[in-house]
Amino acid sequence: MKKTPIALALLLSAAAPSTFAADNEFQNEASVRYSTNSEEVSDGVWNVAYRYYFEAVDQNNGPFALNGFLAQKSNLGANYLHYDIANFDVNALDIDGTFVFDSNWFVSAGYGRASVDNRDSNSYRAEVGYYFNSSSAVSAFYSDGDDNAVEQYGLAVRSFIALESTAGVDLSARWSHTDFDDTYNVGANWYVTNSWYVGANYRDDGLSQYTINTGYWWQFSDTFSATFDAGKTIDSDVDGVNLSASIVGRF
Repeated sequence: MKKTPIALALLLSAAAPSTFAADNEFQNEASVRYSTNSEEVSDGVWNVAYRYYFEAVDQNNGPFALNGFLAQKSNLGANYLHYDIANFDVNALDIDGTFVFDSNWFVSAGYGRASVDNRDSNSYRAEVGYYFNSSSAVSAFYSDGDDNAVEQYGLAVRSFIALESTAGVDLSARWSHTDFDDTYNVGANWYVTNSWYVGANYRDDGLSQYTINTGYWWQFSDTFSATFDAGKTIDSDVDGVNLSASIVGRF
């Protein structure tokens, strides 16, 4: 594996404690992320994202990375993605929103527009779900689009279980169906602290794929953070390690 600045930053951050407790609440979250593979670091994906929560979100409620999920608040978000790999210039914009009712039911809708070498396509999705406790949700979703997009629907469930000696475990499962096949995803991330997790994921879409991963959220001020993640697919033709790093601002 090539030595990269991102990999080095991940190792250093995992050994460093969070400097700030991040006592402030936030309603705005903005981030810039770069994702790549250790085999070809320069061929990566840039993401710029922003999310607004209608009510304040507590950063002391569980692991930092899960604050938004655990808040169970209505929100609006946008994400812009760009990469240029193998002579393909891809730009994509996604806008989504979630409204949470007092009854703990929620509805979500999203619209995406992608441009691949100046050829545009549109996608749409909707989701209906229920928060059955303060850290768990179940939902049904549907997505489709134009330009020969694949129609998809399915079910998802997610639950964070707090532990006494460590922060807790984030569990997720998802089933989706298309005209071609069914896909199953099962994942578990163990948060050793509110900053550091180690996890594993299993995916079956006709072929079985196992992934192990780890990540760290470095809260270096009340407002700004840096995140680092690494993942490796086991017994796969995919070489290298998937890496990502981001800067997050919350205010």
